[in-house]
Amino acid sequence: MLRKFQYETEEDRSRIIEENSDLLLIEEQNITEGNFLIFGTERPVIKTYITVPEEEFELLKQESTLLKAQNKALSDRAEFTDEVIAEMALEIYK
Repeated sequence: MLRKFQYETEEDRSRIIEENSDLLLIEEQNITEGNFLIFGTERPVIKTYITVPEEEFELLKQESTLLKAQNKALSDRAEFTDEVIAEMALEIYK
C-alpha cells in the first residue's frame, strides 16, 4: 500500500515524515504540481543487472549495425533527392 502526501514547507515535510515513521519513505517528488512524499509498507523491488547475456548483447550489436546502415542509406537517398530537385529547379528557371 502506498500513501502520498503533499507538502509546501520544510516544516510540513518534517511533520509528515515524523507522523509516518512507521512506514518506509519510498520516494520524494518535487514536480511542477507540487512537492510530495510517498510512503509504503513494503520496499520496492529494484532489478539490477550485473551482466547482459552474451547472445542478447550480440543481437543488440547486430541490430545497431543494421540500424546504422539503414540510417546512412536513408540519408544518402535524401541527399540525392535534394540534388535532383535542385537540378530540376535550375533547368526550369533557365
